Amino acid sequence: MSTPPGRRVLVAIVDGELGDRIQSWRQRHDPKHAARLPPHLTVCYRPPDARLDVLEAQVRHAFPAPVAVRLCGVFVLAHPEAPLAVRVLDCAALDEARRRLFDGSHVQMGGRDEWPWHITCVRYGHTRDREALLTAAAHELELDACWIISHISYLELRDGRYQTIAEWPISLE
Repeated sequence: MSTPPGRRVLVAIVDGELGDRIQSWRQRHDPKHAARLPPHLTVCYRPPDARLDVLEAQVRHAFPAPVAVRLCGVFVLAHPEAPLAVRVLDCAALDEARRRLFDGSHVQMGGRDEWPWHITCVRYGHTRDREALLTAAAHELELDACWIISHISYLELRDGRYQTIAEWPISLE
């Protein structure tokens, strides 16, 4: 199943050393999807077709300050496609940000508004040897680290890769 051209998402991209480690593992074990977009945490799967300033206002309302979470190990997400993902823990502040993102203060976000937080590493685990991948991840991608979500990116799928439309840094105001 291919993603229709023009699909847009709001994500927090994992950058720095953590992002490099996750991306390196993804490139070895799921190069196709690693090339489509960097390691990320999706904050909205179906953002509305709205003016950028209105979308930015809703994002800034949701994220008035950076959000800290903990990244810890790889697991199989409970989904029909069984993706392998980095577990995201200590999510109370992130849950509150999601609640604000979907509260419609400036614009109503589309799509579902609840899902387990995760950073996908292998998109279609149901077609792979999941046990072998989990074993590899336990040795090659052992994580227990704090990650600060410091910017939100608005991406659009173009020619098989996600491209940045806008990026909003999150700062204490």
